Amino acid sequence: MIHHGLIERCDFGLDSWGVRWELKDRRSDSFPVDHPLKSPDMVDDYPMPSPYDPHVIGRAIEEASRVDRGRTVLLGDNGWGLFERAWLLLGMTRFFIWSFRHQDALKRLIERIAEVKIAVTEGLIEKVNIDVVCYGDDWGMEDRLLISPEKWRALIKPYQAKLYRVAKRNSVLVYQHSDGRVEDLVPDLVEIGVDILNIQRECNDWLKIIARFGRKISLWGGVSARTLDIGSPEEVVRETEECCHLGKSGGIILAPGHTLKYHPEKTEVMRRTWLEKGFYRQVNKEIVA
Repeated sequence: MIHHGLIERCDFGLDSWGVRWELKDRRSDSFPVDHPLKSPDMVDDYPMPSPYDPHVIGRAIEEASRVDRGRTVLLGDNGWGLFERAWLLLGMTRFFIWSFRHQDALKRLIERIAEVKIAVTEGLIEKVNIDVVCYGDDWGMEDRLLISPEKWRALIKPYQAKLYRVAKRNSVLVYQHSDGRVEDLVPDLVEIGVDILNIQRECNDWLKIIARFGRKISLWGGVSARTLDIGSPEEVVRETEECCHLGKSGGIILAPGHTLKYHPEKTEVMRRTWLEKGFYRQVNKEIVA
């Protein structure tokens, strides 16, 4: 995974978008404490970061120079997603208020964020030659979406489609992360061109998703962050073996459900179990578990 040079988050101070952060817990990183956009009339003139500053793609070029491209698939991280960056600029409460009272201003804000994100993706493709572009946006809570599917389709989907389109027209794969229960959005994401979905198995019905979309997308993750954090080694083995079974015909990229700081012995248990149970072997040109 290589990264662009915009500051999306920091321990203390302002990120590249003008959001102020403070470090409150080293295990879960910093939190936003001040949101600069206060009123709809600020949206058009708000100073967005420039994706064309040399350091933005320069960092990605430097990181990619250390990668053996003959052996490595190169993923380019695009940073916080449209929903997340919008609420970071507004504050969560103001985002939801605007979604009812100031929809045009909110759409314009998301459009302006998307313009920056699209330019970053174009730079990663043209100057770094990435294989996969990685988008992340947490649309879900543990048991439901943070916003209704209807509002997501009105506010987010048109601009999410633009993010995907710039990748697809350059034959670059699209990876999408979201925490929470987001399976109601999977048909929309498949429609606009997602290739790899990193969504939590404990919140979403992977079996149903595989049955309906298994020939169109791959699922990334599968071992719960909670299990890797506070679960037993036996629970890690069980969840890993379940992923092996779900992926017996392919389409599963085993990984932790989220990128956090785990005990090394837990990730080693996951790795060993996958090596033992998760290989495919080729028989008469058919791939079987």
